Amino acid sequence: MAIPMMLMTLGVAVARLTAGRIGWSVVLSLIKAVAAAGIAWAVGRAFDLSPVAHGVLVLQIATPVAVTSYLLAEKYGADAEAVAGLVVASTAVSVAGLPLLLAVLL
Repeated sequence: MAIPMMLMTLGVAVARLTAGRIGWSVVLSLIKAVAAAGIAWAVGRAFDLSPVAHGVLVLQIATPVAVTSYLLAEKYGADAEAVAGLVVASTAVSVAGLPLLLAVLL
């Protein structure tokens, strides 16, 4: 029951988002995707991982921001609206970014 409740609370936060906050969230999501994939790529090469393990590491690190981060921001009084924007933007960025990354890794 926890996952549907998390998604409903995130949906309420997404409904309240403003256009200005989404733009900043998209920029941060792009930076996160590129930086995370680059760091994972370097770590995989440094540890001389097999091609499959290296690909899994890079793809797992490049996934979108989790919904639980929104709940933690809400609970501890952080900027939950910004985190909700990051969840939405990073998911949208990953729709295009993960297939491209997968094509590079294959």
